[in-house]
Amino acid sequence: MKCNACGAPLEAGQEKCTYCGTLTPYGEEKFKQREAQKIEAERQQRLDNLPAMKFVPASATVLLYIFTGTFYSPYWYAVRMKSLNSLGTKAKLQAWAVGIFAVLMFATFMLPSYDLTASGISEELSENIYNTVLALLILVSGWLAYSVKNILQEHASQFIGKTNAVQSIANSNLMLILFGPAYLQLQVNKMIKMNMFAPKI
Repeated sequence: MKCNACGAPLEAGQEKCTYCGTLTPYGEEKFKQREAQKIEAERQQRLDNLPAMKFVPASATVLLYIFTGTFYSPYWYAVRMKSLNSLGTKAKLQAWAVGIFAVLMFATFMLPSYDLTASGISEELSENIYNTVLALLILVSGWLAYSVKNILQEHASQFIGKTNAVQSIANSNLMLILFGPAYLQLQVNKMIKMNMFAPKI
């Protein structure tokens, strides 16, 4: 064997030329093997350190959302808040916002059953109170959904790049606004299948 760069004689199994330092074909093959092993070790370490998130089948998610009268939403945020905030992303889910969301949702469902006019409140004011609570509910709901969307996309960008994360994770604003946590849970399921989360038992 001779070095392809300088023509110096090479011994069998030599990885580099003694004279010019150029890799031999054998050395190039060994280098590729070491790089592949390094990449696989890094991939396995990343998989071993994946945060755990709950996998909920799509059918169960839809049924929970419908049959709980959307009360699944504050529950979803509350039980996943710790896991989401442990991802180390800049975006965080705020406990006070989840609490306000739960109170507003409860008030939205309960206010119509109370006769506020019996307390001396005019019918117009009673209607304004309900509309205000409903508007606040929609605003807080949207803010929470977008906060979680940002958390998921930021976490996904560590695996598939920022652009791909924005394009493939929770990319439908309409679905996000209409279905909130139900849609976000489907994104979590997708990310578990893409090895971005470990399924929590």
